[in-house]
Amino acid sequence: MTGISTKEKRRRAIAATAYHEAGHAVAAWWFCLKYKHVTIRPNADSLGHMLHSVPNWFRPDIESSDRVFLRAQRHIITSFAGQLAEAKLRGRPPRFGMESDNQNAVDMALRFCGSRETTEAYLRYCWLMARDLVNERWPQIEALAAALMERETLNHLDAIEVINPGSAALREIGRA
Repeated sequence: MTGISTKEKRRRAIAATAYHEAGHAVAAWWFCLKYKHVTIRPNADSLGHMLHSVPNWFRPDIESSDRVFLRAQRHIITSFAGQLAEAKLRGRPPRFGMESDNQNAVDMALRFCGSRETTEAYLRYCWLMARDLVNERWPQIEALAAALMERETLNHLDAIEVINPGSAALREIGRA
């Protein structure tokens, strides 16, 4: 029996990256989190990414509130959604590529949780919420991953149109 060809390995890696980034983007869409673009074009730091800025409300000098806590929770779930979408595609957890996502989630959780035990339980809750979101929004993730494999990069509005077809036309009606 022969091994998998280099071309097939590359195709699988591109698909895994597309699903990973699509998981992030669909979760961000679901939570109304803005981003500039989503791409599977590799750079020096990653195989793909969803470009967004660190929210200014997450600065250490900003006081914590319920509103900030809920916004952080949406970002944590979005961070986990990428690797969960990739795992669903592959049938196994990814081996790499989720380190910065996990670190961002831990950093946000530590800001709001007191003890290590509470932080771990809270992150487990967010993980389960992300898993449910990926399962419920799987058709949108598949559609966006396919579009990413075809076009490599989608700006925010183009990604939303793939996730929620017809939304661009509705946006135009709202501007008229």
